[in-house]
Amino acid sequence: MRLSTLHKKYIYWFASFVALFVILLTFYFNLGGFEEVQTAVSKNNKYSLAGKEIHGKLTSKEEHFLFEEMKAYMADGTLTGTLSIVNYKDDTLGEYESRRFVGVLLENDMSMIPSGLQVLEIEGQTTFQAALTMHPLVMPNTEKVESKLKVLADERGLTLRNYTLEKLYDDNSVIVEMFAKN
Repeated sequence: MRLSTLHKKYIYWFASFVALFVILLTFYFNLGGFEEVQTAVSKNNKYSLAGKEIHGKLTSKEEHFLFEEMKAYMADGTLTGTLSIVNYKDDTLGEYESRRFVGVLLENDMSMIPSGLQVLEIEGQTTFQAALTMHPLVMPNTEKVESKLKVLADERGLTLRNYTLEKLYDDNSVIVEMFAKN
């Protein structure tokens, strides 16, 4: 029995979709899309961050320039540490607004801080961490990571503060940390 042109067309379309699906699935796998978010509990953490606070729209150019400024401080050796962001979850923020502190998580307490930068001290008796090692294209969104950490805190009978600390590493991995209320 010979296939009609219409049937051949459907077979080609089906084969094309299957091939495209397999290719996309392979890319997703290679980028780490199936990796699980690793969570952990830590005790007695104290951090010092040098940077600036920014308040405004979620996709602000100022935030991009601030990231570049912090990267420049790290590149020229003025500050040594890890690029970090503190995301505040204020009820006073509008739907498309954010309040963040972008800075460098200092490796040693005796760093010379350039003028114009603030120092933010964060400490917590109990912190909950999520390690994201997959490529940024396939990382889970912030809400999923935070909800996973909230479940971990709820299991221990603790409530969390209204901010997160994100540590951004050169290999594109991220550690998200939330602090329990004392």
